[in-house]
Amino acid sequence: MPAEPKRQLWYLRKFPGFGALPPEALVALAEVAELRECPRRTTLYLPGDVAKYVYLLHGGRVAAYHVSAAGRTITLGLHGAGDLFGESCLWTAAPRDEMAVTATAVIVSVVPRAPLRRVLDEHPELERRLFERAVARRDAAARRLCAALSLSVRARLAAQLLDLGEHGQDIPGGRELALELCHHEFAALLGTTRETVSLELRRFEDEGLIARQRRRIVLLDLPRLRALVHDTRASAPRPGRPPPEPTEES
Repeated sequence: MPAEPKRQLWYLRKFPGFGALPPEALVALAEVAELRECPRRTTLYLPGDVAKYVYLLHGGRVAAYHVSAAGRTITLGLHGAGDLFGESCLWTAAPRDEMAVTATAVIVSVVPRAPLRRVLDEHPELERRLFERAVARRDAAARRLCAALSLSVRARLAAQLLDLGEHGQDIPGGRELALELCHHEFAALLGTTRETVSLELRRFEDEGLIARQRRRIVLLDLPRLRALVHDTRASAPRPGRPPPEPTEES
């Protein structure tokens, strides 16, 4: 096997869920996949693109965005090492409805849809795992959207930390987040400013809810963070006009 497919095979074996595949299935994927090293701010795909590839992220971070008809960009989420994205083409022929841009330098495997689809047909347990992760990511994006419309920044930040904590690791004294996020990345996820995020993180630290070591964040008090999300004083939206009554058409 040439050197590049061998390197690709090494990364595929390390990727969550793929290591359990038979050697012949991994070799087949390694021979058709492309291993890319991309700098920060590289656009991987755009809304409307034909979805032909699935992306396996081995290192770095990739941001997913929705661009509205008015040109407003909304952050849907961040992918980190071990995440698979762009996978909707495995189950639908629809074009991309979002864009993916590298938030840092990354190393990523770009796998054509057709051979990966064949592997999933032969190994439904892997497909089930990928589908469950795709649904969980969609649900998390929906929760962020609902939170942005109904919660204060303080409550939204607590909810985002808890979401990230689900993929973190327990250490003595708390739970360490797997991703190292900059303040501007938190701000993009929450729909607020970097300055506001910095202020709220400092308040959380002063209150003993989190501890920070550079970009590393440890959640110290999960019950209090959960309570903060549901605290009506922190979560109540600003007064405004009531929503219109639903109609039969809606």
